[in-house]
Amino acid sequence: MESSQFQQVTAPQNLEAEKSVLGGLLLDPIKLASIQPLIKEEDFYKVSHQQIYAAMERIYDRNGTLDTLMLINQLDAYDQLENVGGAEAIVDLASYTPTTANIEQYAQIIREKSILRQLINAANQISKSAYEEGAAVEDIVDQSERLILSIGEGSQNNRPQEMRKLIIEAFDKLVKLSEEKREITGLPTGYIDLDRLTSGFQSDQLIILAARPAVGKSAFALNIAQNAATKAKTPVVIFSLEMGAIDLVNRMICAEGNINASNLRTGQLSDDEWKSFTVATDILKDAPIFIDDSAGIRVSEIRAKCRRLKQEHPDLGLIVIDYLQLIEGNGRENRQQEVSEISRQLKKLAKELKVPVMALSQLSRGLEQRNNKRPILSDIRESGSIEQDADIVAFLYREDYHRQEDGEEEPVDDLPDNTVEVIVAKNRSGARDTVKLLFKKEYNKFSSLSFQKEPFTP
Repeated sequence: MESSQFQQVTAPQNLEAEKSVLGGLLLDPIKLASIQPLIKEEDFYKVSHQQIYAAMERIYDRNGTLDTLMLINQLDAYDQLENVGGAEAIVDLASYTPTTANIEQYAQIIREKSILRQLINAANQISKSAYEEGAAVEDIVDQSERLILSIGEGSQNNRPQEMRKLIIEAFDKLVKLSEEKREITGLPTGYIDLDRLTSGFQSDQLIILAARPAVGKSAFALNIAQNAATKAKTPVVIFSLEMGAIDLVNRMICAEGNINASNLRTGQLSDDEWKSFTVATDILKDAPIFIDDSAGIRVSEIRAKCRRLKQEHPDLGLIVIDYLQLIEGNGRENRQQEVSEISRQLKKLAKELKVPVMALSQLSRGLEQRNNKRPILSDIRESGSIEQDADIVAFLYREDYHRQEDGEEEPVDDLPDNTVEVIVAKNRSGARDTVKLLFKKEYNKFSSLSFQKEPFTP
């Protein structure tokens, strides 16, 4: 009996609130501007109410006003007038609401009922997926979390966007950039020459930073994350699959305070270094940096953690992954296919959250067999589709590192031995070039070779 009653329960709805909103909009069409951010067509339970609201939006967008006759004609033109009950139903609707004083509250009721219905649908989908044989548990968890998190966001990202609205958005962005007169339109890295080349990391980009071991890619990625968090005050999350969280923090302290890493490791700091340590920790303790040092993590877990962090910190500005090849696959494909799928998922993550993702990558040993050891795109280890998915691919190259490897003594140029080339081999939105930096290994710190002061414009 109880089961039967439960099955017959009507989905959450409030038709009185729906009629009050529609009738109120006929009384005062200007109210549509305050209603549209709260509800959309699909939030109405009754199909005829969905059709009426959609017609109202079309009329108001085109004419800037709305009345009963316009609405009747619009519905008739779309062959929907009979569906909604005819002209009489529209006239009755107009007289249903005597005042628009509470229209926003009615709209909120409609939205809340819509969210409850979405939760019921999501629960049904999750239940169905859980009963299916053969589906990977992590995939079901990821899908379930995505369903739940998407509810209530009011997002219309999955709907095709009209060119008219996109043009307006592009124009507004151009005007803003013109007024601000900024070279850097994305997240600055803190290195002037690199920022000029890339215009900063853009919100939906996948950036691949690759190098041979011991060249400094982890230190460089940490420096960029540190610059973003301490100078631009932008929240950053770092997934360290190789080093522990305390090791990363120690590296950041060394870079921030110019403290010798060996001295910090042994605790033998000079008086000046103790002072620098105090200053550095004061800066870093308030920095919006989040570190996850989970080993053997899957890309679905990274995505889930980033979604939660984005919910808690909507201005999340950078996701760093050190490094890509250590992310676990599903075990159902060969490793190259797994890494290719991981890179695709990281690009999807950047687009979904509108946050740049910087993933570190190893290079294959094959480049050691060449005379010219500067990396090229095909040197990315288990590359698969990495170079296709990435918006920016940058390599770190140290001449002194390879001279030592090859037993050579004389430098090939007049640059300092600790010069590092940042080779931007792919830049989907700009030029390719090489930027030279100095790497002070004892401090785990990169600095610009440019004689100009490094501006940091968030």
